[in-house]
Amino acid sequence: MSLTQTAYTSRKIIKFGGIGLIAVSLLWSISKLAYKAYLAANPPYYSPTIKYGLLPKIVFTEKKTEQKNFSFELPNDEIPSFLDQSKVYIIYKPITTFLALDEDTKTANNFGFVDKPVEIKDGIYEFKNNTTNKTLTVNVLDGHFQMSYPYLSDQLLLIPEEVPTRDKAISVASNFLSSANKYGKDLENGEKKVSFWKISDSDLKSVESQSEANAVRVDLYRENLDGYKLLSSNFNKASVSILISGSKTEAKKIIEFNIKDISIDRESYSTYPIKTAEEAINSLKTGNYWPAIDVENKEVIIRRIYLAYFEPGTLTNFLQPIFVFEGDNGFVAYVPAIKSEYLQ
Repeated sequence: MSLTQTAYTSRKIIKFGGIGLIAVSLLWSISKLAYKAYLAANPPYYSPTIKYGLLPKIVFTEKKTEQKNFSFELPNDEIPSFLDQSKVYIIYKPITTFLALDEDTKTANNFGFVDKPVEIKDGIYEFKNNTTNKTLTVNVLDGHFQMSYPYLSDQLLLIPEEVPTRDKAISVASNFLSSANKYGKDLENGEKKVSFWKISDSDLKSVESQSEANAVRVDLYRENLDGYKLLSSNFNKASVSILISGSKTEAKKIIEFNIKDISIDRESYSTYPIKTAEEAINSLKTGNYWPAIDVENKEVIIRRIYLAYFEPGTLTNFLQPIFVFEGDNGFVAYVPAIKSEYLQ
């Protein structure tokens, strides 16, 4: 074979070999994408791990539950389906009351309360700021901070100097929490709701617009987990909320706040079997539910059913899922989702 023929043959091999390599690469990429799509549509099944043993039952605040007749008008007239299991996350608690008090005192200092606190109940301490006439109550056992100011009797707040816009209110609330190192990623990435309020006649009432208001409340919700909301016992209020007045006086801008500080380890969890939607509905019908928002009506139409996580109001190491039922006239009910045989 001449050199000319050899060169020609080599070019052919390189040309078609390159095309072959490209074809194989494309086929490999398409196969990988198809396999990923298949796994997404048909994920492998893993049994619940149940590595925390029996879980404590969710403790709701005590409310009287009355038997009601429930009917259902759901989207597409279908009861929603859910996986047969859900994650349960770890919540860190203070190691000792002494260490918790030391840490919470630093937070109180950052909020402007520098005097020593007084223990008013076991684990509950009260800080005073006589200059601003504000009181901060801290439960060192469950991380609850509550600041109050007698704004209902402050006549200067009735006529606002500058009621914050929605964006401004969120900025004020976020900066305030950041100043005390209480604006973690879960709050930063979570939903923020702004509502307008009016102080009048020794009362605080909700109003529709900024023009009617002399105060603004920002509710900061934690970032969703697994696509589920985190809800507290107060359905219409986040466990972190800040009330901001229309005053330009710095000491009178933040006139109330509630901060439930819980540390959820989003990397530490176990999976547990949960009820079906039908089983949760049966719990609702038989009165085994907690009324987050109750109504006087004996007949209630349920419009939505979904899963969420319940932010506990009492000391516990676990964040557990709940079924949420929303109905007419504002009715909302919670039903624990974990199957009863896995609860203490």
